[in-house]
Amino acid sequence: MPEASSHRRSILSEPKAVSHHPVKKKCSLCGLPVGRSTAQRTIHGTTYDFCCPGCMYVFEILFNSPDAANLDFKETELYRACVASGIIPANEEELAALQAKQAPLQEALSPKAEYPEGLSKELTFRVTGMWCTACSWLIEEVLRKTPGIVDVRVFFLSDLAQIKYLPHIISLEDILNHISKLGYRAALFSEDDSHGSKEKKNLLIRLGVSAILTANVMMISFVLYFGFFQELGKDAVEYLSYPLWILSTPVVFYGGYPILRRAFLGLRQMSTSMDTLIAVGSLSAYFYSLVSIGTGSLHLYFDTAAMLVTIVLVGKYIEIQARERVSKGITELYRLSKGKVRLVHAGLERWVSSEAVEPGNEFIVLAGERIPVDGIILSGTAELDESFLTGESRPVKKTTGDEAMGGAHLLQGKLCLKATRVGSESAIGQMITLMQEALTGKNSFEIIADRITRMVIPLILLLAAGTAGYLWFVRGLTSDEALLRAVTVLVITCPCALGIATPLAKVAAIGMGRTHGILIRNTSALERAKDLDVFICDKTGTITEGSFSLRRIIASHVSPREALAKVASIEVGASHFLAKEILRKAREQSIEWEEASDVEAFEGLGVKGCVGGETVAAGNRAFMEMEGLLFSPQMDEDARELESNGETVVFFGWNGKVEGCMAFGDTLKKGASSALDQLHARGMTVHLVSGDSQETTRAVARALGILNFVGQALPRDKVEIVRKLQGEGHRVGMVGDGINDAAALAQADVGLSLGTGSNILQEASDISLITGHPEKLVEVLDLSRTTTRIIHENLGFAFLYNILGIPLAVTGILNPLIAVLAMFGSSLTVIGNTLRISRKRISSKNKSLAV
Repeated sequence: MPEASSHRRSILSEPKAVSHHPVKKKCSLCGLPVGRSTAQRTIHGTTYDFCCPGCMYVFEILFNSPDAANLDFKETELYRACVASGIIPANEEELAALQAKQAPLQEALSPKAEYPEGLSKELTFRVTGMWCTACSWLIEEVLRKTPGIVDVRVFFLSDLAQIKYLPHIISLEDILNHISKLGYRAALFSEDDSHGSKEKKNLLIRLGVSAILTANVMMISFVLYFGFFQELGKDAVEYLSYPLWILSTPVVFYGGYPILRRAFLGLRQMSTSMDTLIAVGSLSAYFYSLVSIGTGSLHLYFDTAAMLVTIVLVGKYIEIQARERVSKGITELYRLSKGKVRLVHAGLERWVSSEAVEPGNEFIVLAGERIPVDGIILSGTAELDESFLTGESRPVKKTTGDEAMGGAHLLQGKLCLKATRVGSESAIGQMITLMQEALTGKNSFEIIADRITRMVIPLILLLAAGTAGYLWFVRGLTSDEALLRAVTVLVITCPCALGIATPLAKVAAIGMGRTHGILIRNTSALERAKDLDVFICDKTGTITEGSFSLRRIIASHVSPREALAKVASIEVGASHFLAKEILRKAREQSIEWEEASDVEAFEGLGVKGCVGGETVAAGNRAFMEMEGLLFSPQMDEDARELESNGETVVFFGWNGKVEGCMAFGDTLKKGASSALDQLHARGMTVHLVSGDSQETTRAVARALGILNFVGQALPRDKVEIVRKLQGEGHRVGMVGDGINDAAALAQADVGLSLGTGSNILQEASDISLITGHPEKLVEVLDLSRTTTRIIHENLGFAFLYNILGIPLAVTGILNPLIAVLAMFGSSLTVIGNTLRISRKRISSKNKSLAV
């Protein structure tokens, strides 16, 4: 047997790298489609294809196993062990599931995939190589002019691009090629996030080489400067000139290669950027100096060209560090969404990728591990650390029946869970979606800054050329002096600081908000939040916990059990939380109910249906009156007493009379009172609106010190309240659950949803508060005011620097070296000022954000 095994090893050829295979080929081990970069093995003259090196080596191990000498290796114990551990798909159904998971990626990589006419697709990319906001604008403009591109948004600070395209017109490969031709590199964001680190490493190498050579250039230049004060011999000038030329050349053309390449490719697209300014400035100084060598002139500016490139590289490296710091949240979230899951099936455990998990799968998590996907706890009790997701540092205790968010860290205990939401539907997936939308959107400050940047770069080039021409031909300055001042104008007016002033602050605010459980979808809304003077708060689930319990049933002519059975009959299938509590209570008491017919629901009012030949109705007071059901004086009195105590009352009746009512109890959210006190202290007016009765709403408002309240408000009534306040000149913030209040959230100047658990992605809201704590409202206001103030400061620094620098450059007070250092200092000022947002802390005294 050993000889057979040895013989098998000897006939295996070395792996071959294969550049491309048709998607129709399948992996010889797992059966998944073979992608663009695969591997092969040749055995006994037969070539086997594999989807990855891992499958290739596992195949080799299985083929060489002793048991496989007389059997098909798929019948060996080792193969079965691989199947049990999840290395190889177990059956056709599981293989089909994995293929379905990989289908979007295979489809995207296909050069010309077939899609129904008019169907668009949207993907998020990581774009590397962008050095300024003009880079993102260039990519947007070129792609928008490309046939098949529906929409494109590129965000410089996060290196993200969202592209909507028509796959039947343009393929993913074509899109990537268009971006590559501009001098940038793009990849699917969910596919690989390592490009950013590669870009940083390459930049660091270029910076290191440039810095060493520039230091030597500067030392030699100092010697040459003495020629302006005392005469240097011709040979001395020549001996100094050539080393300067040799040392500065790698700096300009190797260190500055990314700048020169993007500038050249941009000009081919008839577009300019800050790369154009740096390229023109450094090349002008370099080639002028090269000509001066031939004339024996002392006017050599190799040091200017080298220092300009080196300082730009230093600034770029520091900027990348700052960008990574303020935008790392989305990357960390994405990493949390990936991992392994210990699935449980038929009593057996096996590891699979979290991407292969489907809703309904059961899995186990042990102490020290992270919960891979959202799920319901089937058994076990544990403490979870959800701080990275919610910003809450205290461990949360979870037990059977509770929801657990994917990404939470299990501190102690053991849990068995059933997957509920996976992929983009999970809590982390929704958070990633929200942050991507926020990062790729632009607020008013950004739009203005982008327009100024695009307009000013061509003007800067004209200004520099005009300066050189005026000083040379009109003022009679020497050509080298005119050139020197023109280069200084190019450098001092470069709007680098202006380009990063707003987007860097925005990314910092988004990242800071996430660490405190505040998800910002619309950064324009964050900008508007500072101006709010009125808050409209929904009651249930916003100010109160929303976890109603049926506390009491009052019935006139039937027993409470009979009344509960009748009402439960018409509430079957309803999604309202009160209906669910009625059904839960009926099951708890083992009550059996009849099947109702002709059930009809009325939004915000109630429900009715036929039970045992009678029309049974359940709902609020208005619904009873609408259905013509009469209240007895005693019933009316009992209901009003319950409502005055803050309880929610649901009436029920049949045969033309209100037969009774059910009282549901709710509790105020912890921190609701202090949050409202802080809003009042800031001079804000708070309104409480609810679909609950006027008496119940009044009782809650009284407990919180709210003077303005409206009960029995339908969704359309909430919208009208928002519009009325806006018509009076108020800036209105609406706080709700994001579902029943969707219309009002959309109508308000800023819509805020207090979502918890996996209910984070509220389509109508601008800002989501993950923990559902009302205190977060105050933090949103503080974050808005601080971010806006820092953006104003950044723009002020940038404009002041450019305005003061231009006359100093034209008059010759500044030289290119000082201009480079000033440009560098301006960018550092903006970066340092912006990082103040990331250094925020929450005061334990007043729970407000402070710098």
